[in-house]
Amino acid sequence: MKNNKLVSVDGALSSFLSSMEPVNRTIMLPIEEADDRILSKDIVAPMDYPHYDQCILDGYAVLAEDTVDCGTEPIRYLSLTDNDFVAKGLCAVVHTGSVLPPGADAVLRIEDVIIKENRIIPTKEVKRGQWIWGKGAGLSQDDTVYREGMQLKPTDIAMLAKLGVTEVCIYDRPRVLIVPTGNECVRRGQVLEAGFVYEANGLMCALLVKRYGGDPTIHDIVPDNIEKLSDAIRQGLDYDLVVTIGGSSSGGRDLMAQAMALTGTVIFHGVALHPGNHMGAGFIRGNNADIPVLFLPGYTESCAVASFTFVDAAIKRLGHQPPSRYSTETCLLTEPVATPNGIRAVRKVHIRNEKAKPIKMIGESAETGNYAYLTIPEDRADLEANRMVEAVYLE
Repeated sequence: MKNNKLVSVDGALSSFLSSMEPVNRTIMLPIEEADDRILSKDIVAPMDYPHYDQCILDGYAVLAEDTVDCGTEPIRYLSLTDNDFVAKGLCAVVHTGSVLPPGADAVLRIEDVIIKENRIIPTKEVKRGQWIWGKGAGLSQDDTVYREGMQLKPTDIAMLAKLGVTEVCIYDRPRVLIVPTGNECVRRGQVLEAGFVYEANGLMCALLVKRYGGDPTIHDIVPDNIEKLSDAIRQGLDYDLVVTIGGSSSGGRDLMAQAMALTGTVIFHGVALHPGNHMGAGFIRGNNADIPVLFLPGYTESCAVASFTFVDAAIKRLGHQPPSRYSTETCLLTEPVATPNGIRAVRKVHIRNEKAKPIKMIGESAETGNYAYLTIPEDRADLEANRMVEAVYLE
């Protein structure tokens, strides 16, 4: 059963995350599908980049010595070459990305010349190598481009495409089994009778797991039966993380710890988090590794806040990903917010014109526009109106 003493959020997170190992399963992916994925091995350049001496702007390829003291008398003219070979007194038209013509050692910007008939007059001196990106100046063949553990972004993938890389080895997404529970829950599409509700939290958690970088599978609804709950949890041995929903509360239906005791170990049960304080965590024992389990309350608000706080962090740990960095907005709180003392509280607010209006929790606001969350630390009992707060966009 649950211990009456609540564990701090930081303490619970630390004990849970430190007890799990990242998933080292890897797969090969085409670079077109690798956005935001984590590299599982270094990538080395298969060629020099650029692979030729490259002009980096529009202008004229020249010999730098032909521009020395330009602008003085007598006026210095350069003729356009007929065969793209640059020599003393000759220049060639080039564009951004052009191959540097043979014989040239610099590029004059088009705005630094005066064009007169079939000749140009340099108006600004250039140095040897100026406006040229030499072969291998960016990367030499076999240089390390990106290292294992890097999270790829679109600009990184564009670089790989320039190098001719077609696929990369990345860490597989953590596989997450989501187990919704409760005698009162039925699948959407069934006739809804009094005393029953459509199961929605499993769907919510699956969508959050996808956002966090996991690969979710939703189990069939499990009734409030210790043996059946335990059997469902054991199916998680084929996954990297199990998330159960419901069966963890302050009342007589607090079944999850008992179900866990049949197949694993509970490491904490009851967290100083509101809503969500009835959640817990543990491990089920597998042949090769212990599988982490998070059991979340069935009330949607509690389930969501526990997911924001624990499921996100667990998937990031399992998936070799860096912690989430959510955007924030500083705004004026329009109404007071009461919170329990000694407990970290999360409250939803609607953001408009740099003002934060407290509203009901998950998905119950009729107002359109942005909404975010306030995280109130354990050492504050409430927030007064007309003070500046930092809202966090957790969704």
